[in-house]
Amino acid sequence: MFKQNHMRQSLFLLILIIGSCTSKHELALKSFNNNDLAKDLIVLSADSLQGRAPFTVGETRTVAYLEKRMKEIGLEPAFDGKFTQGVPMVELTSHIPDKFIIQTPKGEISLKSGDEYTAWCSILQEEIKLNSSEIVFAGFGISAPDKGWDDFKGIDVKGKTIIVLVNDPDYYSGDTTLFNGKAMTYQGRWRYKFEEAERQGAAACFVVHEEGSAGYPWTVSSLRTNKADYNIDDDRLLNPKCLITGWITKDAAIKLFSSCNMDYETMKGKASVKGFHSVDMNAKYSIGINNKWVKSISSNVAGFIKGSERPDEVIVFCAHWDHLGIGPAVNGDSIYSGASDNAAAMSWMLSIAKAFKTGKAPKRSVLFFSPTAEEAGLLGSTYFVDNSPFDMSKTVACINNDVILFLGKFKDVTVTGYGHSELDNYIVDEAKKQGRYVCADPNPENGMFFRSDQLPFLKAGVPAIFAKGYSEQVELGKEKTQQKIDEYWRTIYHKQCDNFYPETDNLDGLCEDAKLFYSIGNRLANESSFPKWNKQSEFYVNR
Repeated sequence: MFKQNHMRQSLFLLILIIGSCTSKHELALKSFNNNDLAKDLIVLSADSLQGRAPFTVGETRTVAYLEKRMKEIGLEPAFDGKFTQGVPMVELTSHIPDKFIIQTPKGEISLKSGDEYTAWCSILQEEIKLNSSEIVFAGFGISAPDKGWDDFKGIDVKGKTIIVLVNDPDYYSGDTTLFNGKAMTYQGRWRYKFEEAERQGAAACFVVHEEGSAGYPWTVSSLRTNKADYNIDDDRLLNPKCLITGWITKDAAIKLFSSCNMDYETMKGKASVKGFHSVDMNAKYSIGINNKWVKSISSNVAGFIKGSERPDEVIVFCAHWDHLGIGPAVNGDSIYSGASDNAAAMSWMLSIAKAFKTGKAPKRSVLFFSPTAEEAGLLGSTYFVDNSPFDMSKTVACINNDVILFLGKFKDVTVTGYGHSELDNYIVDEAKKQGRYVCADPNPENGMFFRSDQLPFLKAGVPAIFAKGYSEQVELGKEKTQQKIDEYWRTIYHKQCDNFYPETDNLDGLCEDAKLFYSIGNRLANESSFPKWNKQSEFYVNR
């Protein structure tokens, strides 16, 4: 009898525990609502924040608001009792000549700044001069021995200027066996090409801009012309080998190649085939660029929930706070408010933090991280990864969000970077519970997996999720949704009109995504295993 009563009591306690856990999870999911998302979004995309540029009053106000919200939610400060991590940065402006004069076999040609070329010098030096710099066409500017590809084989580009193509060879050749087909790899990103130019000792590197292969129009690249840029303040700014980096338009490239007795399309085709070797263009130029800079400290912002059993293991939710500040007025608007990029994602992150505080305490720690200077090249997240309060080897996953469409609910969850790790399985499982399907990015050539704050985590060996409802809005269907996507990249992305309109913009999709990624994060936070990399990923490490 005693045994039976004891068993009944144990069963009753188990039911109570399960019921308590279930109700806690349900309460967490019920905490999500459009009104809370809208409240944060309205504040974070307001004109009073002046486009949220680092080193401005916009940064001060944004950081203060994020700190206030994290305290209200009940998060602990992540950096030795503070919600902010100082990021030493340099705001550097390169003033380039209005005309870029190149001497070619057919005579002199001129490229106009902003319209045909843009350039900058990431070096703490007031005057930068190149005299009679020889120009080399270096294909895609890729050195990848593991893929049997080396555009620099047999040629020395030290002290020379290289012209390179954006994206990967597969994008143009259609060959899916060399890199990753239409899906851009890290070697296709322009930042990689500048890094490789530095490794090869080139004095300058210009990437040819083509809208399809770059993933955005020329206006996005030309925004940097004679405008302040940001860099982490470290020794790399003191004595780089590659002094000048920049872009030229496709039309400028056609003009340059023609003046060098080459056909641009023909050379692009040759460069897309394995075995290509860089070619001296028999052209030279001289240029002088003036730099001015200001040193200051910007801020990463983060709060966390301490894990109840394994506090040294952490799941990171990430959404950058910065945007482009103030620029030339268009239709009377000069403020780059960045509602979709990235005020909406900050709202998403704060709502997930609130849900974690509402639900059962996680066994692992959960960090809510808003880095600075994503728009300047992922500077805040890079600095954080190098100076994290958590061990990167015990960082379970990064779940990042960036660039939101205010279109309502989606049938899909689009995974950018699908196939890199076991995290895909978590997305599939939780998406099914919402009646949604998972698909890969319809425009993998954009390289978005390498263009937001998950990249420094990936490079540090931490699997990451970059996903959202994107490809098939419920009422619109796939074709019309793609039209909306194309319209966004063409007319809204990195423009003054990236605003939030509460009367017409629909946050149902953002709210559903927040629930989805809370559920994924909650699973990860209460497991003991670490999601594994797929071996074909260029970021593969054995965890």
